[in-house]
Amino acid sequence: MQEFYQAIKHLAQTRVFALIAPSETIFPCIVYTPVATEQVIGINGLHGVVRIRMQVDAYAKTLQAANQLQDDVMGSVMAAIDTVSDVRMVNSGFDEEARVYRITVDYTYLH
Repeated sequence: MQEFYQAIKHLAQTRVFALIAPSETIFPCIVYTPVATEQVIGINGLHGVVRIRMQVDAYAKTLQAANQLQDDVMGSVMAAIDTVSDVRMVNSGFDEEARVYRITVDYTYLH
């Protein structure tokens, strides 16, 4: 999972956090969360390959900025990790309390 962080750590002015952003975080920011890690089993058993699903939440003050941030995440992940097998937009919305837009995308890749 370190390779995922390495791929995106330079984005959002380096405001990239695992699991949760600190309460005093300035936007835009990125929060990435490991959702699932599964051993890949072939016909001959385990192959030492792991399928990882990572959720990425992009937060920004405008919807356009949140979309651009997710585009930047996708570009960086696709350039750095050549085993990405699935990308799905999961959710988008507006957080009334924080007054920010959030766009959630799931990435599945092999490691």
